[in-house]
Amino acid sequence: MDYLIAGGSGFIGSNLISHILSREPEANIINLDLHRREPVEEQMSISRYQGRYTFKEGDICELSTYEHYLKVSDVVINCATENDKCRFSEKVERFIRTNVLGARVLADACVRNNVPLLHVSTDEVYGSSPFTVPRREEHTPIDPTNPYATTMAAGERLAAISGRRGGVPIAIVRVCEIIGPNQGVSHMIPRTIKMIRDGRPPWIPGKKGERYRDWLHVLDLCSALELVVRSITGKVPLKVSEDTHREHNVPGRTVISGTSVATASPPVPVKHSMQIMSGVSYFNITAEMRYDLTAIVEAILGLMGSELPIQDRLDEGYLDLGYNPSGRKLNYQGWQVKFTDIREILRSTIEWYEEHPWMMDAVPSGRLRP
Repeated sequence: MDYLIAGGSGFIGSNLISHILSREPEANIINLDLHRREPVEEQMSISRYQGRYTFKEGDICELSTYEHYLKVSDVVINCATENDKCRFSEKVERFIRTNVLGARVLADACVRNNVPLLHVSTDEVYGSSPFTVPRREEHTPIDPTNPYATTMAAGERLAAISGRRGGVPIAIVRVCEIIGPNQGVSHMIPRTIKMIRDGRPPWIPGKKGERYRDWLHVLDLCSALELVVRSITGKVPLKVSEDTHREHNVPGRTVISGTSVATASPPVPVKHSMQIMSGVSYFNITAEMRYDLTAIVEAILGLMGSELPIQDRLDEGYLDLGYNPSGRKLNYQGWQVKFTDIREILRSTIEWYEEHPWMMDAVPSGRLRP
């Protein structure tokens, strides 16, 4: 299958490209991105697939840079987003251009060329909520409560309008907090690893124990995206090659009931023929592994053998509590999360950053970002 992946040099995109190329021997991928990060291509094992992988520099808002590639693609995956929320006020125009305008322009181009689109959004579009509220299903009205989430909500709405008008299958996935290699240090986990490595007390936005997230390993996200791609293209299940990632533990998903953590077996996969999904579909992607930010930072401190204190940071602006998405719909489609041990997920991520310290370099401004 031939893929066009927008934003393939970023965190999710680079992991997804590596994942697809290693699992699908017949796959060909064009990575459309504004920036080429050659060290990442090497470290994410992408460069060895040069016969099936091509980088193209381009802006999804500018049709002339990519529309002709759509004509030779079986599916488009949009991972192109601005998501450094700490710098929103400095880059507001870029957020609007990429997350809103870019989503619409790319969706319109897919409709014109009759190419299915998978649009990657965020669970933040549901808006802040305490963890006591029922989990948000895909039909729950969205109500973003921070500027970044507002641009993402606008982008997915415009993509959906394009899909409904043009009759091309469009899947919009709302992704929870992702952990794994090649994430920029503007995000909490790599930032925390860097600060501990440098001997500085890590900080969390807000008060300790107040904010939570649902967490998921990036390889589980990639397997979920694979399933959705097959649903909108009608392609048969993948013939898995030998160099797929190993499983750290028995498949299952961790769920939280009240304050008790229990491990539940995944649902039995639904047996159905691979039919092309029509119209616009929405999926939450989450393992429902909920931990507050303080617990995650404490786990990283323990795994790195540090006794540094955790600092509160109350000046970070929009402090959403959490988003509480439900993963039931995708579970019923047969998706099963493989990585459920949060300590093992964090341990492997720490090891990757220790092996690639250049990813944690600070920029001259003092802010930490990719």
